[in-house]
Amino acid sequence: MYAFTKAIVSYLAIYICFTKYQEMKHFDVDLHLHSRFSIGTSPKMDLPRMCETAHLKGVQVLGTGDCLQDVWLEELESSLEKRGDCYELEGIAYVIQTEVETTVKGRVHHLILFPSFSSAHELREVVLNNGYSRLTGGRPQLKISPEELISLVCEVDALVGPSHAFTPWTSMYAAYDSIRECYGENRDLVTFLELGLSADTKMASKLAELDSCTFVSFSDAHSAAPDKLGREFTRFCLRRPSFREIRRAFQGVNGRGVVLNVGLDPREGKYHLTGCRRCKKAYDLEDITADGNVLKTCPECGGPLKIGVKDRIRFLALKSCEVPLAQRPPYIHAVPLLEILKAMKRSNPMNVKKIYGELTREFDNEINILIDAPLGDVRQRHPELAEVLERFRKDAIDFEFVGRGGWYGKIKI
Repeated sequence: MYAFTKAIVSYLAIYICFTKYQEMKHFDVDLHLHSRFSIGTSPKMDLPRMCETAHLKGVQVLGTGDCLQDVWLEELESSLEKRGDCYELEGIAYVIQTEVETTVKGRVHHLILFPSFSSAHELREVVLNNGYSRLTGGRPQLKISPEELISLVCEVDALVGPSHAFTPWTSMYAAYDSIRECYGENRDLVTFLELGLSADTKMASKLAELDSCTFVSFSDAHSAAPDKLGREFTRFCLRRPSFREIRRAFQGVNGRGVVLNVGLDPREGKYHLTGCRRCKKAYDLEDITADGNVLKTCPECGGPLKIGVKDRIRFLALKSCEVPLAQRPPYIHAVPLLEILKAMKRSNPMNVKKIYGELTREFDNEINILIDAPLGDVRQRHPELAEVLERFRKDAIDFEFVGRGGWYGKIKI
């Protein structure tokens, strides 16, 4: 009997160990989107178009965007199908998600991920009943501090982290000099940080205070166009695409985690360098600093200056004097395929769109073309594109214009 029991226990141990890792898969995830109810968002930003673009891109998991807005929330609840702990539509998994802005002690944007619709409803009721916001817009402004927001979000079992943490306005590092200063006593409840378009892992890793945060790259898309949705994404190792699994990935449970970040080269981001919003002139921080104060207007034209992410991180890293220790997954710089095709002098928009459709059908999806497909396979059929992709994968792309002052950078091919 003892031998039989021992054999059963051994078998179960082997089975559990086998299934634990056998079922792990990679999922490409974009969890920061907006609906048509957010300011500056395309009126065509709806679920069918999100799903269509996600299939073209090869993104398997999307955020819903704007789930605290009542009309959009009703639309989500009537459209998404719940299967176990996953929400799905047309083969795409969804995580209930919104972005909010806190307005007490600085304007800061935060990304919130919910385990369920009921959790989102709970937070809605708390916000409405306490007069924090009327929640009429897609990205609501809440009359609370970041520290208070963390408490409210944790009460409904949701996750929260800073959105586009380094941009020079409506971000954590625009309003505060440290994550502890921003979130106070609740800092340790912040498990992830969104890098944003003007920063990457190498830049953000200079801040040792972020060693315990998982870095994520999401698009913050205001349109379902293929050059917007999924332009930045994070590859997770999960058993299945669900909120519960993503929470476990942030905790590093049993092999789950982030295995890759993919996003724009920071030089393409609108706020990489310090620069003027009017005349586009870029400046070194030292050149616009007088008596310890940074100038707020351009010496050339008098236009408003914006401190670039590169300079802001350098300043914060020097101030902290800490040594970063965290080991991070790779970060790949990638530009949406549509942008690459346009830069390859295929100037006719209809021609670019046609070629894009042919390529995504031929190679299954855009991410496969940009990141995963062997270059030899691409070279056999599209030698010119393969040459460009090889330069991207080697991080050897030049720029005609590096982003600054609110102006996007422009790649040179």
